[in-house]
Amino acid sequence: MATVFEETAMNGMVMNNRMIRSATWEGMCDQDGRPTEKLINCYRDLAQGGIGLIISGLTFVLPEGKAFFPGIMGIHSDDFAKDYENLANAVHDAGGTVAIQLAHGGGQSNSTYAGRQPLAPSAVQVDQFPEMPAELTKEEIIDIISAFGEGARRAKAWGVDGVQLHGAHGFLINQFLSPLTNRRTDEY
Repeated sequence: MATVFEETAMNGMVMNNRMIRSATWEGMCDQDGRPTEKLINCYRDLAQGGIGLIISGLTFVLPEGKAFFPGIMGIHSDDFAKDYENLANAVHDAGGTVAIQLAHGGGQSNSTYAGRQPLAPSAVQVDQFPEMPAELTKEEIIDIISAFGEGARRAKAWGVDGVQLHGAHGFLINQFLSPLTNRRTDEY
């Protein structure tokens, strides 16, 4: 049990202990996905309380990939740089590290939050999809892959310690892995 409280490293990221706050939806961002002071204070409190690594809640890489949760974080705009820098600095000043969970809602997005028809590997409606998605074109898939890379680049540039790819819970990466939601016959 003593090792839980010892410093450790993961791929060069040094954490003051092995206590990790798993990705959790906080609902503390503005409607565009910008981190707010309330979220920054929450993360500061977690780090001050002894959490070694804080993994953010689902963070959309493109506005059309915004899932159905109000107040979720986005990392699609360079305009958010100062907010992310403030968040990372608050966590670091309190002795913690922070990773951003990059995601795209895919078919679990909806036009109310995302501003357009949801996009998915295939135009198939399943129970967890709020409405019928449009099938992604190859060009859109490439754009989304690039957006994940841009999200990781932004996170690093803004002082965040790492990223986690959200590949579960029926969101876009998971949709590509499931024959229920991916009926494509091409390389995707």
